[in-house]
Amino acid sequence: DISEVKGMKSPPNPVKLVMEAVCILKGLPPAKVKDPNTGKSLLDYWETSKKMLSDMGFLDSLRAFDKDNIDPAVIVKLQPLLKHSDFQPAKIKKVSQAAFGLCSWVRAMDTYNRVAKVVRPKKAALKEAEATLAVVEAALAEKQAALKEVEARLADLDDQLGEATARKEALQAEVHMCEEKLDRAQKLIGGLGGEKARWTQVAAELAVRHTRLVGDMLMAAGFIAYLGAFSAEYRAAAVSQWTAGIASKGIPCSPSFNFITALGDPVAMRTWAIQGLPKDELSAANGIIVFNSQRWPLCIDP
Repeated sequence: DISEVKGMKSPPNPVKLVMEAVCILKGLPPAKVKDPNTGKSLLDYWETSKKMLSDMGFLDSLRAFDKDNIDPAVIVKLQPLLKHSDFQPAKIKKVSQAAFGLCSWVRAMDTYNRVAKVVRPKKAALKEAEATLAVVEAALAEKQAALKEVEARLADLDDQLGEATARKEALQAEVHMCEEKLDRAQKLIGGLGGEKARWTQVAAELAVRHTRLVGDMLMAAGFIAYLGAFSAEYRAAAVSQWTAGIASKGIPCSPSFNFITALGDPVAMRTWAIQGLPKDELSAANGIIVFNSQRWPLCIDP
């Protein structure tokens, strides 16, 4: 109870020492009083202490005391009091419970200051280390971002490489297939080289036959229309006469016109032969007449 200390008229020396220490910590100056014995002026903290104790916010000021910024000169000034034989918590507790609490507070402030002297550089070093760490972490984050970008670029290049490799393999397969086709074509051309002369001759013959197509078809039409009922000898004589007559009219025609060659289908004639038709020219010509005639043919069974 602070009022207990404030109510003391003549406090014992341990209490006075405690109150002096509190005043020193709070930066309160001592009051000038006259010494009753000598009449001289003395510096006394008790008068200051009584005023301090009368303050209603005294205890709150102790709780809110700025213990992190105590002036070093105050700590130096406080040391003789802390070392005084009467400034002992056990001794003060016997005199006043309230003074004991204030004594404990003073010693706690001194202890905190001594510990803070050790901790403060470490805190500063920690703060500096944290700042350095923040810079390093920022640099690390930047490098990690750059690494991530490079990895993404590398992955993209890997994808492009995969696509290019696939295209290369596809092109190689296509080249291989083309080489095989070229090889087969060269072999085929080599194998057909002997046919070139024959094909050239056939092409020339077809060109000639094309120029004579009008006359040949005129001969074939006359053959179908008029010669079906006649013998092979008569047909040959008629064809010979017609050929000369057409030539005299300036109509292109094969000089040795052959009815079977002009209209005959080798496959059909082979089928007729398989089915029993005689293979002579007369029978073949009769078959062609039957299949190309526009009217009902008259067939006589010999």
